[in-house]
Amino acid sequence: MGAIENIIRRIEEDAQWKIREYEEKAVKELEEIRKREEEQWERERNKLERDGKREAESIKQMHLSKSHLEGRKLIMNVREKIIEKVLEEMKTCAREVMGEMYSEYIKNRIEEASEVLGNEFRIICLKDDVKKVKKLAKECGIKVEVVPGDVPGGGIIAMSLDSLKKVNYSIEAHFNRNMADIRKRIYKKLFGEEYA
Repeated sequence: MGAIENIIRRIEEDAQWKIREYEEKAVKELEEIRKREEEQWERERNKLERDGKREAESIKQMHLSKSHLEGRKLIMNVREKIIEKVLEEMKTCAREVMGEMYSEYIKNRIEEASEVLGNEFRIICLKDDVKKVKKLAKECGIKVEVVPGDVPGGGIIAMSLDSLKKVNYSIEAHFNRNMADIRKRIYKKLFGEEYA
């Protein structure tokens, strides 16, 4: 029986040795797998961090741009309101502000109107300007009928005696015709930069 026990013991030793060998190999393989997975995870984590930082920076820049744009829009709206108030004030006070230039303006418009309407036509002007307009028309040698009426901001509205032709030289019409240039000049004067 000694030989059989000896064989069994040897088989057991071989089996134990094989088991240890497989365990060691399995532990080594597990360690290698764990190491590869950790390296893979580290690479993924670094990539996610980089991408996250890039995306965070991109989002930050987007919000900064949006804020900057909204700020510029607010400034432009405020500036626009200021310009509108200045324009309204200019239209209302143009006659007083222009002083002697107002008479020159009316005289030049009477002459322009005569080029369009001939030497006989009707002029509508503010009640306060009737005498001035009659005098200026007489100086120009033009026969006109001067009628008081509503002329926005002052100036004159001239029309043919048959009322078929009409030219508007009111201060408001002058402003409207030259609005782009007036706005640019106001903008530059108030804000020290070119009109955007």
